[in-house]
Amino acid sequence: MRENAKQSLSGGSISGAAEGKAKAGPSAVPQVVERVKRLTRGRQTITLSQLTEEIGSQGHAPLLMIASIFMILPIGLIPGIGGALGSLVALIGLQTLLGRNGVWLPEFFGKREISAERVHAAAARLNPGAAWLRRHLHRRWEPLACGSISVSVIAVILIVTGSSLLILGAIPVATPLIGLPIAVFAVGILGRDGIVVAAGYVLLFIVGGTVWLMR
Repeated sequence: MRENAKQSLSGGSISGAAEGKAKAGPSAVPQVVERVKRLTRGRQTITLSQLTEEIGSQGHAPLLMIASIFMILPIGLIPGIGGALGSLVALIGLQTLLGRNGVWLPEFFGKREISAERVHAAAARLNPGAAWLRRHLHRRWEPLACGSISVSVIAVILIVTGSSLLILGAIPVATPLIGLPIAVFAVGILGRDGIVVAAGYVLLFIVGGTVWLMR
């Protein structure tokens, strides 16, 4: 099961069909951002199912990165969206542990809509950061970024933190706070950078203490 978890969360290509298959690594982050922008073209809204099918079809890490970054950005503060994104994160963690490729969403959950304009604007805001990450991410400490034990531990963290938003989502700052370490985990896994994953663990403890004090 651990090996399946490693493959489902950290494995797979992340580029669109027109660009061919791109392996996970430092260049993967800006490619995922471009895929999100392409998804919004010609649409007024996108559903979580469409986002999952387009971004999550080649592995869980790209979808996890986008979902967690949306939690940090103003999109995550839209009523109902923060909890939905948290639930998506929890489902990614669960299905990673089960070794499933792709992410299954309940039909009622997958129909939840987000403004395509908001999503495109959020993705556009990520361009400078994605370019910076491409230059500064490096393949290092890879057992921490994509080892079976580490990925399984992160999957459990995703289940706990994502599910917690069903309760904590009413606290305005809870969604971006919880989204921050998850985004760092996702970037580290996608970029194969174990130092970034280690930073995610540090942030998780800091955020956990902050949320505990806010209860």
